[in-house]
Amino acid sequence: MKLAVILPHTKLYGGVKRFFELGDVFIKKGHEFKVLTPDGTGPVWYSGTIPTLSLSSAKEEEFDAVFITETQFLEVLSHFKTRHQILYFVRPSDKLSILKKYPDVKVYANSTNALETAKSKYRIDAFPAFGGINTDTFLPKVLKSKDKSEPIVIMTYGRVVEKKKGTKLVVRACERLYRKGYNIKLLLFDTPVNEKAEKAIKKFNTIVPFDFVLNHPVSDNLQLYHKADIFVSAEKKAGHSNTSAEAMASGIPVIGTNSGTKDFLIHNETGLVISRWSRCIAKAIATLINDFELRQKLAIRGRSKIEEFSWSVLAEKILTELAK
Repeated sequence: MKLAVILPHTKLYGGVKRFFELGDVFIKKGHEFKVLTPDGTGPVWYSGTIPTLSLSSAKEEEFDAVFITETQFLEVLSHFKTRHQILYFVRPSDKLSILKKYPDVKVYANSTNALETAKSKYRIDAFPAFGGINTDTFLPKVLKSKDKSEPIVIMTYGRVVEKKKGTKLVVRACERLYRKGYNIKLLLFDTPVNEKAEKAIKKFNTIVPFDFVLNHPVSDNLQLYHKADIFVSAEKKAGHSNTSAEAMASGIPVIGTNSGTKDFLIHNETGLVISRWSRCIAKAIATLINDFELRQKLAIRGRSKIEEFSWSVLAEKILTELAK
């Protein structure tokens, strides 16, 4: 098949990274895949073989399927020569009412959250294309009990400029625990995508000892996750929480909200589910700090569960659907 995706840019966002991961699998399976953006600028964080072209250079090509992730490209998509026009619904906050003007567009949902939103709010039966994660790259860490003199490392996504990511809630929770005498250290990471994000990170500070890792190579993310003892996500209005999935695949016990994790985070089975309050987050972190056996159990079961959402499984599911 000849496949393509129209993206607004190739900066390191979850919706962008999704298609480079999927594209790599499509190509390995013998299909053609291209990334199309307004200016054709390729990603600096990616080292694979997927070509990035400008939208204008590909308008006359014929495709079996063309994907978009943002409704702003619906009109552009409608002019492409393709058998399948697909909106991959990755942000449940996006308004799908505009699809009434584009009846030929099919909707794929990247999570149960997105699937349920499409159905309940817009009466759209989306195709369940949940996931994914590279389970070949993210290998599970062997957890070991720490001496009390060693800090427990709490990891969270450091995109402080976006409130919906919940980074500041996790930081406040850790500050509560630190004031109570817990020996903890924060590990934050991000690749700033604009000047505003860079400024927010430069201003970041907390009473908790911390490391803020910037521009870490995506190919080396496993090493970064393996520095953590506990991963915490406090997102809202998320589709699929990439960072939570990667942490789980890396064998790190995960604490998270239902947002973006509903498909794989099962309370007391594969992780701990919390509400978006710093007190609740702090309580969950303390529970795992004080119970090493629970950390081990959640890490093992979490890794087993996340294997159901590998990019390879997802790509094959999409290809089967497109072949119908």
